Amino acid sequence: MQFDTIVVGHIAIDVNVLPWGIIENALGGAPTYAGFTFAALMKNIGVVSKVGADFLEKFPPIYSKLGLDTEGILVAGEYTTTFENTYDEAGNRKQVCKHVAPRISPDDIPAAYSDAQSFYVSPIANEITPDMLKAIKRESNLVMLDPQGILREISKDGKVEVKSRELGEFLKHADVVKIGKEEAGALSGGAKQVLESLRAMGPKIAILTRGRDASMVLSDEGLVKIDSLKVDAKDLTGAGDVFGAAFLTRYITTHDTLESAKFATAAAGLKIKYKGPTGFPSEKEVLRAFRSF
Repeated sequence: MQFDTIVVGHIAIDVNVLPWGIIENALGGAPTYAGFTFAALMKNIGVVSKVGADFLEKFPPIYSKLGLDTEGILVAGEYTTTFENTYDEAGNRKQVCKHVAPRISPDDIPAAYSDAQSFYVSPIANEITPDMLKAIKRESNLVMLDPQGILREISKDGKVEVKSRELGEFLKHADVVKIGKEEAGALSGGAKQVLESLRAMGPKIAILTRGRDASMVLSDEGLVKIDSLKVDAKDLTGAGDVFGAAFLTRYITTHDTLESAKFATAAAGLKIKYKGPTGFPSEKEVLRAFRSF
């Protein structure tokens, strides 16, 4: 069986502190939010990640139950990567990292994943190196990178800061790059300049998501802005990975950048109406919202 997409990045245990309450020990990270989005959109998905022994104690085998292939999820060390995320009413986030699982290396990728149609790479705590992107990139596949975790600096006391870093060695092996407003703010220049700089490093498509503000997409067709879906947002955690997974799903099928970005915007908007890793929309639901643009 050929996989549609392989998600690469750490599974996280998130303690989400929200203005209207607290969700403790929620699953997070790209394998959760992107993986569950791919599953809801009926794609064949594999996951490459590392978790600690504490993960087995706290959570049932939910990934395999939802149809994700888990051959690439390895238990390594005592603790799973764990974040405490504190949000204000505007959706701004402050993070403290409690634990970081070991890095993911190219040798951790199962052989069965090598011919996947695409890879969605979204590290959260510097768990990958450029060698990972180099190892997975083929002429025949698509690689999408969200560099959020590459731009995070974690201090000894766990405080997380987003700081500028040279991304060229990563992006020269990526076809699509998606970055959030917090990460874009750490890079030099305005929004358009950031997208132009990212695209100059190799990707054909550069995307900036900005929460409630319009997302921006730069490609050969030029720069476009897409307004967010107007919803009663309950939890913004993982919205970027939902966007990324939905974009990649649509783009693999259509190769239409604008349509894929609108589809992704609709998917992310529908998801944030629900707290935690629940409420992932089906393709039918996303298409219904997509038609409102």
